[in-house]
Amino acid sequence: MIATTGVASAQIPGQNVPAQVFPVDDTSIQLAVNEPNIETGAVSITIQNNTANALTCTGIGGGPAATVTRDEIVALGVDHWARYPYAPFQDLEIDLQLPSSGSISLPIPDLPDQMDVDLGSVTGLLPGSLGELFWPEIGNAAEIGTAYGQARRAGQVAVLGDSFTVPANTARTVTGELGVLSQGERQDFSAGAIATCVVDGQRYIFAGYENGRPDIGGGSSSGSLNAGSLGS
Repeated sequence: MIATTGVASAQIPGQNVPAQVFPVDDTSIQLAVNEPNIETGAVSITIQNNTANALTCTGIGGGPAATVTRDEIVALGVDHWARYPYAPFQDLEIDLQLPSSGSISLPIPDLPDQMDVDLGSVTGLLPGSLGELFWPEIGNAAEIGTAYGQARRAGQVAVLGDSFTVPANTARTVTGELGVLSQGERQDFSAGAIATCVVDGQRYIFAGYENGRPDIGGGSSSGSLNAGSLGS
């Protein structure tokens, strides 16, 4: 028997979990990704704010405001946010009733504190099979987190600050550096970027791709552009 605490509801299962929905298809903000410099590790993205208000980009749960990595990982991350709301699962416990050894309580820490993906979004917190057993969103996040971990070890991840702002009706270029790879030489890759920004009090997920959104199946994000489409 599996019992959970902290998510009980009289009507809708899980409705008491503090969840937030992040729109992923808003086009008022556009994001372009420039080709990474594989030799120096330099990366840059350009964010175009087409609104009449300043844009503030900050990480989720203490993560960075934006992340550059392989474009397919970014696309999977966007699809994740389109399918699942953000829920920190604070103070959640899973009580496993085992016939041979009694009851074992496994505390699940606040997910953002355990995030391996530097957007503060999707990660390999639990093995995919175990995560899928408890919550489909955790199982999905675990699979994306595995791919992200591989990219990080290959030196194909750059995090772009804790916070930055873009004035109204303005484009801003944000730069960063790819992380150190674990071994060998850094290989060229098609880059994507994902950013989480607040517009008029609502948090959004924005994405851009160096060579257009890769064909991974599933959803799409219309709020992205290829490099060179925006001004500096």
